[in-house]
Order: sequence, then structure tokens, then C-alpha cells
Amino acid sequence: MPTISSEPVVQLLADLVRIPSMNPMGRARAGAEYTEEPIAQFVADYVRRRGLDVELRAVAPRRLNVVAQLDAGARRTVLLEAHLDTVHADSMSVPPFSATIVDGRLQGRGACDTKGSLAAFIHAVCSLVEEGKKPRYNVVFMAVADEEYQFSGARQAVADGIRADFGICGEPTQMHIVRAHKGVMRWRVRTAGKAAHSAYPERGVNAIYSMGHVLDSLEHHSMDLLRGPGHPLLGTPTLSVGVIEGGQAVNIVPDSCWIELDRRMLPGEASGVVINDTAAVLGGLDGWSMDPPHLIAAGMDVPSTSPVVRELSGALSSSGISPIIEGAHYATDAGIYNEAGIPCVVFGPGNIADAHTAAESLDLAELEKAVEIVRRFLA
Repeated sequence: MPTISSEPVVQLLADLVRIPSMNPMGRARAGAEYTEEPIAQFVADYVRRRGLDVELRAVAPRRLNVVAQLDAGARRTVLLEAHLDTVHADSMSVPPFSATIVDGRLQGRGACDTKGSLAAFIHAVCSLVEEGKKPRYNVVFMAVADEEYQFSGARQAVADGIRADFGICGEPTQMHIVRAHKGVMRWRVRTAGKAAHSAYPERGVNAIYSMGHVLDSLEHHSMDLLRGPGHPLLGTPTLSVGVIEGGQAVNIVPDSCWIELDRRMLPGEASGVVINDTAAVLGGLDGWSMDPPHLIAAGMDVPSTSPVVRELSGALSSSGISPIIEGAHYATDAGIYNEAGIPCVVFGPGNIADAHTAAESLDLAELEKAVEIVRRFLA
């Protein structure tokens, strides 16, 4: 195995990748590798040894947030946040937890999404403390649980009363500043029928056939959304049906069927309006019902004139990088904090195209540059 670099932030990233922290994503997956507890303990110990006040806060059993504070006596407070969890490591083509370095890239699950940002934030803050340099902001550093599934770590942080003037959420953005992104809502639509022997289908009511009519209406609705008004950075809202399940056996007329919808919302779109619009689209059909949404995360749109955008842009410029300010179609914890009144942008090393992939990896030169930029932003 190639030797791990002596660069402290690379060593830190390797240590983080070696600790599995996969999100079970609502599935029946168990064990320490499907919790954030071990990696949360590691992060808390690491920053505590380097002089930060830190505590662990429970989100759910064995699923923890790390919250660290650095009081610089400053007028303003910045939130630096990155998530601890990753997607699963099934069918990876590189060793998921070995932190192997190949051609200047560290491979492994979470290296890109988003342990690279986590390592960069930790090292930037702790290195300033160890050097005796006082940041120009008070710093709240958080490493949170469950971003990949339900954003429950960020929601818990808001419920716990987190306070900051603005913030940065770490995600692989190629060190572009994402000042706007879509929100997401997910829920299920069901159709009900009547079971019968498949030799006598006329005696039953086929719930899958009924769902076919629902799907046809939703497909037309999704096309209408794409033709509707959009956002200058984000385009139009979207609707996708990603899961369908129904029936018991091929020789039984199915009495139930369900689908799961993924609706990407523009900043400011209300979830209640989205539900009502979807219900109106299906209004002429019989035998369907909708579950309440099991996930709602707001979109966000931070003005380009916001202090966090201006000051992070300045840090990029002083590091020799021309700032690129853009939007993203995915959702992040930043939507939760913006909704709570903390303007947060999204920023970090890595490319979203490498996230969740079979050969996930992170360019180590970009990681080290991210540390420089965050240090300049803070100091």
C-alpha cells in the first residue's frame, strides 16, 4: 500500500476514511459501521486535544453530533459544518476503508463526500489554535449525523439552539461557492385494489393497473414543471418517481401498490403547496392516497452580496483562485440552517461527480488548498 503523506490534513483524512460511518438509509442494516458514534468520538477527541471546547449531542441512539466552540472575542460568529455519515460501500471497486493513495488521490468511501471537507475544516481551525493565531470570528464547528438520508443532525442542531451570523457547509463543490440550491421532499402515493385469483381477474381490482394511471398523470405533471418558470441559477423544479412496489404473487390480482416520489423544490416553494398541486393532478383518478412526506428539506438562496459570500470570495482570491459562485440541484444541510435564519453557503474540496461512486476519491492537492482557503477566511 502506498505510504500515507506526512501532511497532517492528509493523515487526518486517512484516519476519518478508515472509520466506517455509513448511513443505514432506513434499511435494516446494523452494527457500529452503520452509526456515526465511532467517528464522532474520534473527531471530538481530536479537537479537544487541540484546545477546543467540545461536546457530543445525541441525535438518535449511537448517532451523534459533535459541537465545538472557539471564542475569539469577536463580534461575529461563523458556523463551519460537515457531516459524518456516508452512503453505503456496497460493490465498491476500491478498498472502501483503507485510505489508499493512488496518483495523488486518497481513495475510500466518504473521501470526497464529505470527509475531505470535514478534515479541511478541522485542520484549518485547529492549526490556527495551535499556532496561537486568533480568528477574526468566533467559531462554531459542527460534525453532524444523518445528512445523507433525513438531515436529522442539522435539524437537531437547530433544535438545540445553534447560533451563528453565517456559515459554510462542507460538500464537494470543487471549491466553488454554492450560494443557492434546491430543496427536496419525498413521500409515497398508494393505490388500493381487491385481491382475487389471477385466473379470474374480473373478480378483483388490480392496484397496479390503477397505479399505471397515477404514473401517467405524474409523468405529464413532471413535464409541465420542466416547462414552467425557473430560478436563474437552479432552473425549474423537478419530479421523479424512483421506487415502485406492489402485489404478492404473480397468480394473485394485486390489492396494493405504492410509489415513492422525489420532488426537488426551488427556494421559497412551500411543501404544502407542492402536495396540493400533486393532489390536484391526481384528482380525477380513483383509489389512490398519499402518505405524509417523510422528508422535507428547504431550498436556499443566499444573496451574492451576503457577507459570507463576499468574505469567502476574498479568501479564494487571496489564495490565487478566481471565485466561482453558482447553484446546485442537490440539497444539503445548508437548507436547514438557512431556514433557521443562519445564511450558509456550500463549499469544499472534491467534485460531486466522484461522490457515492464505486471508486470514490479526493485530490490531495485540492484538500490542502482548501485548508489554506479556510484559514484565510478565518484569519
